[in-house]
Amino acid sequence: MRELNESIIPLEQVPAEGLALQGGIPPRRLDRLREATAGLPEAVAIDLRLEPRNDVYILSGRVTGQVALQCEYCRAHFDHPLAAELFLTVEPDPEREVQPDPAQKGEVWVLTQSDNQVEAPEGRLDLVGALEDEWLLGLPQSPICDPACRGLCPVCGADRNEAECGCSRPRRENPFAILAQLKQDS
Repeated sequence: MRELNESIIPLEQVPAEGLALQGGIPPRRLDRLREATAGLPEAVAIDLRLEPRNDVYILSGRVTGQVALQCEYCRAHFDHPLAAELFLTVEPDPEREVQPDPAQKGEVWVLTQSDNQVEAPEGRLDLVGALEDEWLLGLPQSPICDPACRGLCPVCGADRNEAECGCSRPRRENPFAILAQLKQDS
């Protein structure tokens, strides 16, 4: 897989039939994603197409890659896939109030901000930055390696997924027990 060299794409140079963007983005070019995760094991493969449509551009295609995350419960590292299918509207003039609807010729609608909209100030798309933003937004807030993960023992710190440690959990006194006693006194 060849390394994707295009990072900043001048939108005025995109031909009417579109532009194919294929290759791999190595981990060294994805600093923010590396910092937010436990690592990137390999390059992220992209097979995207950037096409002009009315006054906007459509970036669509497939992404194949994964990041290493750390489980919130047991602290084990596990692989998490990055967003596989991608469909983004690229806005070359983010200052416009009225945006064209890419599906309708000539018809306009007001757009405050769409979740799948990427801005390209001065008509220059930062492809790696836009993809990295999408991937960062798609990461789980509390990564868990498995829904059945039992986590670490709060007493000794052993991984309870591997074996029971034999520790007994200290029984905490109910903080509302005093209220029951007050009720009995009156």
